[in-house]
Amino acid sequence: MVRTLIPAALLLSLQAAECPAILLEARALLDSQQIPAALVVAEKCLATEPLNRQALLLKGNLLYLSGRDSDAIATLRDLVQREPTNNDARYALGRIYYFGSRPEAALEQFQAIVNKEPRHYRAWDNLGLALDATGKPEDAIKAHLRAIDLVANEHKEYDTVYANLADLLIKQNENRQAFNFAVEAAQRNPRVARNYFLAGKALTRLDQWAKSERWLLKAAELDTADPAPHYLLAQVYQRAGEQAKASLERKIFKDLQDKAPDKKR
Repeated sequence: MVRTLIPAALLLSLQAAECPAILLEARALLDSQQIPAALVVAEKCLATEPLNRQALLLKGNLLYLSGRDSDAIATLRDLVQREPTNNDARYALGRIYYFGSRPEAALEQFQAIVNKEPRHYRAWDNLGLALDATGKPEDAIKAHLRAIDLVANEHKEYDTVYANLADLLIKQNENRQAFNFAVEAAQRNPRVARNYFLAGKALTRLDQWAKSERWLLKAAELDTADPAPHYLLAQVYQRAGEQAKASLERKIFKDLQDKAPDKKR
């Protein structure tokens, strides 16, 4: 039997051709919340294509979800430095900076994105979050409103910016406007507890406690692990003179607060 060797260049080409299938498998594992397994699979692609941008982006996100923040930042920062116009990598890096309490670094990434891609509504939305976190609420409101201009008609599935702006307006004591934006968020996505909670919270700030009840109850129904709606519901029932309900809500609030993680990812 005559044995022939596959040329090294052809072998690498064949191996690289497997990367798309490998990444599909890794993303499927991510979708099913099998984070460690997804990371192992993504590394298989990088073993043959160390600079594969899709694999590196996925790896960065998986490292973050694994709690390896510094490794995630290093992976994504290297990718951004090599490909400054890679807005997907910048966006992922900005999100990690923001949730890692580094809003100035996050702001830099989101600003770079909108400078190059002014219709990137998610970047405008997150730029608003970063601006607020750096003590610039007026600029943050403008950024959120820019995102809303972009999603109002073309991306009706996107509710997050309405909730983010509602949250910011509550902090600015602009509660009527906050309620309106929270209602729009709930109409766009009726499956998200936060949208209902913000509407209910705005109503309590407007001293409309009775009206807030149904919004807060819906928030508690949609996210049974969140203590926040129960804290306000206890006040709703206390004001209504329903002591038993108020006591129950306070107990639920305390129990959930004791179980709540310190940091959500």
